[in-house]
Amino acid sequence: MNIVSGTLVGVVQKGDLVFVESFEAWYDREHDRMVATLLLTTGNLDLAAESVDEACSRALERWSRVVAMESPTGWVYRVALNHARRIARRKSIEERLTRKLVAMPDLPASASEIWELVRGLSIRQRQVIMLRHVADLPEGQIARILGISRGTVSSTLHDAHQRLGRLLGDENES
Repeated sequence: MNIVSGTLVGVVQKGDLVFVESFEAWYDREHDRMVATLLLTTGNLDLAAESVDEACSRALERWSRVVAMESPTGWVYRVALNHARRIARRKSIEERLTRKLVAMPDLPASASEIWELVRGLSIRQRQVIMLRHVADLPEGQIARILGISRGTVSSTLHDAHQRLGRLLGDENES
């Protein structure tokens, strides 16, 4: 049984009526930021949007369980990131089999400048940088999303910051 009141939904959990954030309110608040984060991680707007939409669809199907998690957004990021990885892996296999070279899609102007800087980072560094600075997630949550230790997140962030600092230094000297 669900009772809707504004941005809260009343659900019965373990025999008690508990009010939790509605999926619609959560979606309105988080969707655009998740797409931006995955765009900057993957460099592909279509892949980012598809992955976030797929993850949100899965979250909606299980919202009463997802909203009870420590971080519903973290769960959705992980599902979206896994979806993006699966799609990228399939695309890579397809490209190898067909020997096609696919040009990088044009990015929106606001993302293209940032993407130019982060493109030189490893995939893991891009993921960690985007989840930390665009999604504004703490290191512990990033570790859970990516399935790595918090120490690995910390050292990856450090290495990525160092690399970006060198890239910015080179850019400023030009």
